[in-house]
Amino acid sequence: MLKLKKIITRTFFVFLILIPIAAFAHFIIFPQETRSILIGYSGFKKDDRIYFNAATPLSKIDSLRSLIEQASIRVGDFWGQKTCNPGFIYCDNEIDLKKYSINPSAPAVTYTKLGAVIVLGADGMDLDIIAHEISHAEFYQRIGFYAFMFKIPSWFKHGLAMQNDDRDYYSEDTLKVRSYNYKSMPNVKNLKKDEKFYAGSREQVMLNYMTAKHVVKNWWTKEKLDKLVKELNAGRSFEEAFGQ
Repeated sequence: MLKLKKIITRTFFVFLILIPIAAFAHFIIFPQETRSILIGYSGFKKDDRIYFNAATPLSKIDSLRSLIEQASIRVGDFWGQKTCNPGFIYCDNEIDLKKYSINPSAPAVTYTKLGAVIVLGADGMDLDIIAHEISHAEFYQRIGFYAFMFKIPSWFKHGLAMQNDDRDYYSEDTLKVRSYNYKSMPNVKNLKKDEKFYAGSREQVMLNYMTAKHVVKNWWTKEKLDKLVKELNAGRSFEEAFGQ
């Protein structure tokens, strides 16, 4: 019994030492994501689930709250109900955006470690963009961090989120023109990693988004999506679950 207590005590102290080391290593590798996870300890103000710089006009936060509510309804209608409750970090200046966003050139990013956190820049104050990011958070909520990060290919992850994103320049009509009546589309199912999905010019990446949206749209029914989630949660690979 005494030996067991010594083992437990040693293990406890090892964890006490390893936790700050791991946290520091995570900050060195992922500084923006670490700051976002620890946003509650920053100097940002908080209004429900929204964090923002104290200099941000409250009228902007009121507008953002309204957009989040509308986007949440859209995502809930798509899935049947919304189960996620992500946090939001609003950055209305470039300094804050570079501090919290891993990709400051993008209007929004979503982190999924220890719960979904959505970072929005000034350009992210848009119903479609917010709905897109909440869609990522909802998918993550339903299948968990490991499956979301390591099982789901980029083309499907982004194509699924695009089902709630109605921006004109990602529309079916735009794709039809850009792809010469669907005759010249990228083979997005080969774009399994973000590195490949985002490779190339801005125009190419936009075409990847349009095509992924088109492919998922032609596959999607609520029954198929629910079954995919169920199969993934049962331990199947994406290929197995999607093939079902």
